[in-house]
Amino acid sequence: MKDSGLKRMLVSSYFSCRELADGVRSAFGQPQYSFAGIDYDSYWVHREPSSVQPRFEIIAAGLHPGETLLDVGCGDGAMLEYLRNSRHIHGIGLDISEVAVRRARERGVDARVQTLAQFSRETEPDAFDHVVISEVLEHVPEPEQFLRQGMLLCRRSLWLTFPNIAYFRHRLRLALGKFPVQWVVFPGEHLRFWSVPDFRHWLKQLGVEHVALYPTNGVTLFGLHRLWPNLWANQVVAKLDKVGNTRVH
Repeated sequence: MKDSGLKRMLVSSYFSCRELADGVRSAFGQPQYSFAGIDYDSYWVHREPSSVQPRFEIIAAGLHPGETLLDVGCGDGAMLEYLRNSRHIHGIGLDISEVAVRRARERGVDARVQTLAQFSRETEPDAFDHVVISEVLEHVPEPEQFLRQGMLLCRRSLWLTFPNIAYFRHRLRLALGKFPVQWVVFPGEHLRFWSVPDFRHWLKQLGVEHVALYPTNGVTLFGLHRLWPNLWANQVVAKLDKVGNTRVH
C-alpha cells in the first residue's frame, strides 16, 4: 500500500526541518577530526552497514530488468544489492578496500578489489549497459579520467553522483568565514568540489553536451530541492546517455 500524500508531506516536513536546524547548528560549530580513520580499510571496519539511499531509487528508475551494470567504488555493495533485488540487475562492483569488498560479497554481490584503470585495461569497451560512479569523483585527483573510462565501458548510460558544494549549509559556513564541511572523518577525503552549474560546465568542457540532473536529499519540503537544486539539494545524480555524448575527450 502506497503512503498517502499527507504522510509523505509530514515526513518531508520533519526531515526538512531537522536538516535546516542541523545546517544552522553546523554553521556555528566546528567539526572534530578523526585522525585514526584516514586509512580507507579502517574507515570500513568502523562504519555501520550502508542503507538504501534516495540516489539508489533514482538510478533504479532508469534501468531495465536484466541489464548489466558496473558499480565503481561499490563500498559494501548496498547499491548493487538494491538494484539486484528491485530491478534484477546483473552487477559487478569495484572498490579499493578489501574490507568493503568482503562486506559486499557477504551481501551476495560480485565485488572485486580493483581500480577502474586496472579493470578498464582488462575489459572490452561497451561491456556493460550502465556504469555507475557514485560519491567517488570528489575523492579522486583525476575525475576526468574516471568519466572517460566510465563512458568507454558503458553501452547505454553513465551515472554520476556528487555532493553539492553550494548547498545552503555550506553557504552558511562561508558567510561566517568557515569552509564547508562535506567530509565524514577528515578534510582530505574530498579533493574536488562542484556546485550544480559548475558540474554542468565541467561536463561541457569534457564534451558532454547532454546530461539529465536529478537533485536529491537536502530540504525536500514542497519539492524545494527540485525547484532550486543549487541551494536546497545536498546531492545530485547525473545521467549521461552514451548516444549524443560520444565526443567525450
